[in-house]
Amino acid sequence: MLGWNLVFGRVMIQAMLSGRTIKERALGLGFDLAGIAPLDVCKDLEFSRRWVEKGFNGEMRYLENPKRFDPHLVLPSAKSVICVGLVYNAPLPYSTEVERNRSQESGVRSRELESRRQKAEGRRQDEHEIRRPRPEGTAVPTRSSEPEAGVRDGQRTTDNGPVSSFDFPFSIFHFPFSAPTARAWISRYAWGRDYHEIMRAKLEQLRAAINESAPEVETRVYVDTGPVVERAFARLSGIGWMGKNTCIINQEKGSWLFLGVILCSLELAPDLPAPDRCGSCTACLEACPTGALVEPYAMDASRCISYLTIELRGSIPNEFRSKVGSNVFGCDICQDVCPWNSSRQSSVVSYQQTQSQHERPLDPREVARPATTAIQDFHPIIVEPDHARVSDGATSGQQATDDGQRTTDSGFSLFNPPLETLASITEEAFRLSFAHSPIKRAKYPGWLRNLAVAMGNSSDQRFVPWLERMARHPDPTVREHAAWALERLRGE
Repeated sequence: MLGWNLVFGRVMIQAMLSGRTIKERALGLGFDLAGIAPLDVCKDLEFSRRWVEKGFNGEMRYLENPKRFDPHLVLPSAKSVICVGLVYNAPLPYSTEVERNRSQESGVRSRELESRRQKAEGRRQDEHEIRRPRPEGTAVPTRSSEPEAGVRDGQRTTDNGPVSSFDFPFSIFHFPFSAPTARAWISRYAWGRDYHEIMRAKLEQLRAAINESAPEVETRVYVDTGPVVERAFARLSGIGWMGKNTCIINQEKGSWLFLGVILCSLELAPDLPAPDRCGSCTACLEACPTGALVEPYAMDASRCISYLTIELRGSIPNEFRSKVGSNVFGCDICQDVCPWNSSRQSSVVSYQQTQSQHERPLDPREVARPATTAIQDFHPIIVEPDHARVSDGATSGQQATDDGQRTTDSGFSLFNPPLETLASITEEAFRLSFAHSPIKRAKYPGWLRNLAVAMGNSSDQRFVPWLERMARHPDPTVREHAAWALERLRGE
């Protein structure tokens, strides 16, 4: 009788907690995607093991944990994996769009400065002609009465408004405020509050709902922190396919997804895997500045800008520093260029591929832009001026030394922030400002190292005073990268 009751109890639990019920509850809690994966994902886990053996994990030794390759070592009673996805894509431009606009703007400004330099040179020649003694009866050259281009009401202007009525000697140097502000890029996922906290809280709610119906069910919750290869299970759960950039891509929502899993002792019916829709597209491989995508679906993390600016604790290899560009925390390029993250997703779907899977080809009219998030915690935070204090000890709202380092009373956003403003953050301010942000993972010396590299890549001489101070920093890695940046700037 006892054995029959146990069997009956399991049947009732299975009836109450079907995969469909759990997925509906997950969506009700605010997740954008949910699926059930089988425990047997041997092929993917074997790929991860070989990936580590090739040394593609760099210095991330935690990825060598044997538990990552056998979920039964994590939860011996595990039978199924519940996978969820949450969109973090804030509705703001991509880094590639920002860089393209900045390059275009820089070209326009360069042409303006050259034009103004030539005009200033012409004025000096005119003045020299006026002052030079002339034979009696020779006419004195005069200026045209027509207003000069770029002058309004006697005041010289740029596209940002008046500069000054004083004629700057452009042939000698460029004044700082005539140049665009050098800006940094922080990876999209790190703009807001730490996703581990948000995802974990939602997953704990889902686990509580499961335990409420079946207290005896064993579970383990992971959000990119435990010995579990979330991506492998997500791929088999139908949430999305693994793209050539190694990210999980969902046909409707793109790849800006946080992933989480619950290993559980329930035997749930798995969902079908999503078909691979990357087709012949290689945009991500071609766009990666450091060549980290060594082949489709394979990344050498030790070459990835995200690894170099977040996980790496020592020196960034010389060969990659110039390629880091303005990225000070992470990199989004391989996702920015993915057609599934734009309005042109259908262009990468192979007709033969869809036909072989008994599906009709996608109509471009059926393909929407990738999803964006309304969760404010994933939108760029504003670093308050009380936290962001300038490096030399001046308080917020005060002008610091003449190197231009300052903060404003209104704070600043982590979306494409001014590089000089990030450089103004002290170690204490870094700790306070990013206590609940993924940025804290870089640690303050790593933050300064990354800023130095971005400054070295900026071609902006205004950063020389800050870099000179960092060249005397107690941390040898900071000193090394500051010296590199100074040499790079002075060589331009």
